[in-house]
Amino acid sequence: MMDFSGLKESIEAFDSIVIFRHINPDGDASGSQSALKTWLKDNYPEKDVYAAGSQICTQGVWPANDEVSDEVIRKSLAVVLDTAAANRCDDSRFENAAKIIRIDHHPDRTPYGDLSFVNEKAAAACQILAEWFEQQGKHMSSKCAEYLYKGILTDTLRFSTSNTTPDTLKAAAWLTGFGIDIPAINRELFDLSMDEFRLTSAIRAKVNAESSGFAWLIMSEKEMESFGVNGSEARGHIDEIGHVRDFRIWAMFTENRKDGVLSYDASLRSKKTDISIIAQQFGGGGHKNASGVKGLSEADLYKIKELLNQAAENENRI
Repeated sequence: MMDFSGLKESIEAFDSIVIFRHINPDGDASGSQSALKTWLKDNYPEKDVYAAGSQICTQGVWPANDEVSDEVIRKSLAVVLDTAAANRCDDSRFENAAKIIRIDHHPDRTPYGDLSFVNEKAAAACQILAEWFEQQGKHMSSKCAEYLYKGILTDTLRFSTSNTTPDTLKAAAWLTGFGIDIPAINRELFDLSMDEFRLTSAIRAKVNAESSGFAWLIMSEKEMESFGVNGSEARGHIDEIGHVRDFRIWAMFTENRKDGVLSYDASLRSKKTDISIIAQQFGGGGHKNASGVKGLSEADLYKIKELLNQAAENENRI
């Protein structure tokens, strides 16, 4: 059982709490943030609780974030969720808070915060929060349980990834006891609109499959414009590629032109190989089987494809 010493005491010591999460938020980032805010407001109604961040998660429906002043942050407890490194936070002002707590399941390679609760074996930050909420024995609403369940479900790709453990399933099972609508949640998160269906069809058609088991594609700015999506939204469909048995490692690159300079952002996935090690070489990071990189040059793009291809070949030899 994870040691949460000091977490409750820190929360109860502050009248104002601001909750942060990583840039380009996914279901786990938004789920953990929304759930913690809901739980705190339900159990500590006298406290001011804010959800910070300017970006939104495009998968599923989530509450709007709050506008938070610099003055409020300076006097508040900052809780940073699902964020592997300080520079990956959506709002860097968390560093100005009176106290900083980190709750995360990413590898703890760049520690930060006054208190850190990191469980690398957890499938999601939402799993960690669910375990803590259960320990506290306080009020747990159906809406809070729904946010947590959505975060676990998306970070495990419906319990299909290698980070799904008995503890993950126990947390999810506990959450289902609060009256959440499991079929409706699945439809919300994974059903596609017709435009999204056409986009995923185009993504599949562009895949380059290497003999090693590495698959990749590049989406141009023009192609993304034709579908009315940005790079983050396009890369959000990368998991469509992973359903092919022959693919061990796969990557999706999207063009990003700023001030006339062309670069590439990447989403990387694997079934077994730890690709976060490769992502880190280019300033990125993430999970063992799901990582990302921003701002790749043409030379970087060539090199990272080469490394991913080699990684797939090495997996063949094992």
